Amino acid sequence: MKYTLAPLALIAATGFVTPAQAADDQQNTIRQLEQRIQQLEDTLNSRMEMMADAIDAQQQASALSKVHFGGYGELNYQNLSADGVDDKQIDFRRWILFVGYDFSDRVHFHSEFEVEHTVVPGSDGEGAVELEQAFLQFDLSDTQQLKTGIQLVPVGIVNETHEPTTYYGVERPVLETTIIPTTWYVGAIMYSQQFSSGLSYDVMLSEGMKTDDPSTDADADPFDLKAGKQKTSNADAFDLATTVRVRYTGVSGLELAAYAQYQPDLDQSAVESYADSATLLGGHLVYQLNDVTIKGMYARWDLAGDAAEAAGKQVQDGGQLEVSWRPIAAVGVFARHTAWSQVEDENQTQFNAGVNYYPVADVVFKFDYQLQNEAAGNTDGFYLGMGYQF
Repeated sequence: MKYTLAPLALIAATGFVTPAQAADDQQNTIRQLEQRIQQLEDTLNSRMEMMADAIDAQQQASALSKVHFGGYGELNYQNLSADGVDDKQIDFRRWILFVGYDFSDRVHFHSEFEVEHTVVPGSDGEGAVELEQAFLQFDLSDTQQLKTGIQLVPVGIVNETHEPTTYYGVERPVLETTIIPTTWYVGAIMYSQQFSSGLSYDVMLSEGMKTDDPSTDADADPFDLKAGKQKTSNADAFDLATTVRVRYTGVSGLELAAYAQYQPDLDQSAVESYADSATLLGGHLVYQLNDVTIKGMYARWDLAGDAAEAAGKQVQDGGQLEVSWRPIAAVGVFARHTAWSQVEDENQTQFNAGVNYYPVADVVFKFDYQLQNEAAGNTDGFYLGMGYQF
């Protein structure tokens, strides 16, 4: 048998070369693995950051979707004359911001912040800054709600819905600024329920009015109900008011409503004083047939006590009838007659007629002409107005 040295030489040569090459290969492999790991780490970090940004954006969008904004405003011009005395004014009457928040599908917050007449008192102005609404609404079911906080009293036609695009005339209807003291808001708790038939009702327990005390101010009128609004500003609450409204909207285009409020004592004191109880009864009808809408309303206060009777203010009441025609979406015309009395045998009347122009749905330009009788002040003339809501 013959043996050759070639394989042994090859093995010897390989034995001398392999450790160095193996070390280099291992180092290269380690470097490649480190680079790959770094690339994977960078990719993972980048994707994690993208996911975090997406989650943050989604959370921010979700939080923002729970916040609701809105508002309205109106600029009015009046050119009036009363017994030969002219009254010409321009006034940015109201600027309002609505802010709401949805805590959940069934718990909501609503608020309304208002600036009136541009400049507030203390700054050479006659305006006001008011919080007209700030309440929590709990949806107890799809047809039942409980509200607590500053709320609008559920009476009249425009007290709850008074954006300038929703009614005719530059000024709000006079019946709802005298007999019903719009805008009338109170600190209250209110329960509401609606039925499939179109019937609904509201029951409110709230602060009552507090009229001026003549024993502390000789010029005070203890039966000026509009001045008696406490506006939930350190409001005295010795005698709470109860308000009930029943409404029917079961026929297309028709709204019928009746309301009542009772407050035991207008002086809001712990002892008997200058005023007794006050009871409001009222109701309205709104019926829309094609392009024509008819609105009728009546409201009456009955003030108990000898003092109210002696002042001739035991009964304060009034009614209005309005007919409007809106042949196209952009234009509507109206006429309204109002008669009311805040003092016995002093029957006041006012007639308004005019036009609303809507260049877009939530913007309105208004014109109306006014005529009053002598008891109402003989104030005649016209108004121009601009209003919006969003």
